[in-house]
Amino acid sequence: MTTACPLLFDRSVLPLAELFALVLDGQLYRVGDAFATPDTPDTPELRAHAFGALRPGRLVADRGTAAWIHGTRSTPPLLPQVCIDRESRGRVPTGFDAHQHALLHGDTIELGGVRLTEPLRTALDLVLTSPTFDPANALEVRHLLAIARASPGELRDRLARSRRRGSARAVMRLALVERTQLPGAPEALERRLSRR
Repeated sequence: MTTACPLLFDRSVLPLAELFALVLDGQLYRVGDAFATPDTPDTPELRAHAFGALRPGRLVADRGTAAWIHGTRSTPPLLPQVCIDRESRGRVPTGFDAHQHALLHGDTIELGGVRLTEPLRTALDLVLTSPTFDPANALEVRHLLAIARASPGELRDRLARSRRRGSARAVMRLALVERTQLPGAPEALERRLSRR
């Protein structure tokens, strides 16, 4: 007889203290607010599944939460960052860092049954809305651009078409993004992406 093991474990399966004890023993690792076994690959789909377990269906993962799902940061924000498409307005649930935006066709993708902003839109949101912007933020944006197969120039064009608040500050932040190089990226690839 075989037994099915859940993809992710949470407090509905075991008490939180036991889950953390299993992490300390190397039996589990943390995936957002859930836990997975070491033989479960840490993929964007797994992180999306972990996020999907706690969010209402109409919320779209964006900013830091989308960056975490895409794999450009190691942990999600303390409060999941989400956006509500202006077309599906409604009350914002508590426990989320939520805002409303018009989402254009192509701004979101579905991954593991969860809607999230695609990498280029996530990069745009981070450049526009991050409270601070340092070299680590620039590296994260650069990583998102690599996932999107886009250049800083394409992000600049997208920013120019956007009429969102913070655009002037974002233009200054783009200069830091343009000076940032992904570690281990071949220089020829970096030059090719910069020319786009």
